[in-house]
Amino acid sequence: MEPEVLQSVLEESGIQVDMKNLQNPTEEFMIYLITEYLSKYHLDVNQIAKPTLEQLECLLSPDSPWEVIKVINLFSALSSFCNEIFLVDLCLTDITSPGPKRARRQIKILFNFFAYYKNKMVEHETSFEELDNRQREIDDMIENKSLSIAKIGATIDERESKIEYIQMLRKEIENLQKHIESNNKKKQELENQVGEIMTRHQDKHKHFTDLKAKAIQLHKITVELQSKIVKSPEEYASRSSELKKVIEMKKEERQELNDSIQKKKLQIKKNESAQELVKDLKDKFQINSKDTYKQLKEVTENLKLVEKKLNTLNHDIQRWSSIEKQNSTDHSTDNDYESHKQLLFELDNQLSDKERECNSQKKMLESVKLELDGKKSILEHELSNIKATENDGNKKLREFKNYFRKKILEEMNLREQIMEKVFGSNHEKL
Repeated sequence: MEPEVLQSVLEESGIQVDMKNLQNPTEEFMIYLITEYLSKYHLDVNQIAKPTLEQLECLLSPDSPWEVIKVINLFSALSSFCNEIFLVDLCLTDITSPGPKRARRQIKILFNFFAYYKNKMVEHETSFEELDNRQREIDDMIENKSLSIAKIGATIDERESKIEYIQMLRKEIENLQKHIESNNKKKQELENQVGEIMTRHQDKHKHFTDLKAKAIQLHKITVELQSKIVKSPEEYASRSSELKKVIEMKKEERQELNDSIQKKKLQIKKNESAQELVKDLKDKFQINSKDTYKQLKEVTENLKLVEKKLNTLNHDIQRWSSIEKQNSTDHSTDNDYESHKQLLFELDNQLSDKERECNSQKKMLESVKLELDGKKSILEHELSNIKATENDGNKKLREFKNYFRKKILEEMNLREQIMEKVFGSNHEKL
């Protein structure tokens, strides 16, 4: 081919060359044309010209022939095109030491194929655009499908984690139900214990009420008895001394009375002897009335005096007898006072014993009451804890149920959306 025609072909391909280079091509010119030719196909010539790993391993020193490696790599890249367009006689010497005619022929074949490629690209540009659009759609579909698959995988993982969480919650609910059942049993046992304790408390309270009533009654009796006895030792001593003085006075009066009685008895004996004497004199007077009238008169007067004295003596005897009876009565009163005092002392001791017994019973009942109150407070606290635990368990159960319903609805909606996005839309596009 003539150099002028070849120059026009190259200019149509967008490559400016000198006529001198076409007439006498050199190695640099051939490398330039190969570089521009490969660039027309959007290939990275710089990357192609770089040595491979095998070539780098074969290099012995930094002064290795890098230009030779570049030429070899460019020749290898161009050979792949030559094999496709049936340019089989291209060799490495066509680049390093090209002949003019052979080089122009090879350049013509290569750039004619590029012109053919360019024309075909223009003719099939619409098809290529459709293919590109189709490829982009396929890539988008693949990307959407990958995203959907990733979402489905994430949803499945989330669902598995939710299922595990649900199983854990179910186990927790079962544990809570068992705990609630045990608490209910414990609550029933505690209620039974409370009932028994309340029954015992009522019995103790009734017994305490009876003892309290008895203690109040005994206290009233004690107050009444204490009001009748001497309360202080000083009063008791003064009272005792007064009683001793009265007793001494009574003894003296009794002794005087006894002495008077003895005197009166002697006087009575004398009066009786006087009466006998009067009787004898009367007998004698009857015998000798005249002679003894005067004597009789005197004796009669004496007799009257004696009778008066006798009456007086009888009156005194009666009075002293009444006094003696009164003294004996006073003495019995003193004995009654002593016995009464002893009785009061015994009653006071019994009252003190009863009060101590009542106080001990009261303390025992108060301790029992405190114990019952403590157990009652403990039971009330346990019952409140059980009730709070039961309420918390029911609340958590309701929350878990609502949470399960909500998550199941979300899962169903998400599945429907995934099915619509992945399978429905892809099916319509396909």
